[in-house]
Amino acid sequence: MNHALESATNVIVGYILNVGLVYWLLHWMGYQIQMGQNAGMSLVLAGVAFVRGVCIRKVFSRHDSD
Repeated sequence: MNHALESATNVIVGYILNVGLVYWLLHWMGYQIQMGQNAGMSLVLAGVAFVRGVCIRKVFSRHDSD
């Protein structure tokens, strides 16, 4: 459970930063993207990051216990 909580906290902070940064960056590069589209895309990436984080922590936890 601790691994999931740590990963969720990391993903939530990353999601907040990502939504603002990607929105600004894409507009700066000339892409016209709506905030809702950006939030949806960022949510998919956040979900992948959460699963990735939990899996990596579990792998390292198993190696530490050996």
